[in-house]
Amino acid sequence: MGGYYERLGDILRDTLDSDDDPFETWNPHAGKVRQAANFRERTPPPKKQEHSEYYTVPTELIPEFAELGLVPGTAPEKCKEQWKILLKKYHPDLSGSAENERVSYTEKTTRVTDAYRKIIRWYSTGTID
Repeated sequence: MGGYYERLGDILRDTLDSDDDPFETWNPHAGKVRQAANFRERTPPPKKQEHSEYYTVPTELIPEFAELGLVPGTAPEKCKEQWKILLKKYHPDLSGSAENERVSYTEKTTRVTDAYRKIIRWYSTGTID
């Protein structure tokens, strides 16, 4: 515990040794604040809309993008994110105990992985196999 108080003392000593007023530069509520009765709350900054980058892709790849649930021409990074999400969702080990459900999950993950590989192969080499 001593280390904490020593560090706090060092910070205060460094701040108070200068001629600048520490309270003029310190602003704990930078940003907008809303207040209701006796309660003050800092509002978070607005979320920035991501500008998705789209590419022109061959029509043969449209079913692969549909398998991933994406718009044709979505950037490779977004394709990878969606592929990971779908693998987590349809992993065969996460299916119930029913054998037919396990088979359908296995088929779904195989289709999703094949579609992702085909898309990434096209982005990296420009060829469709």
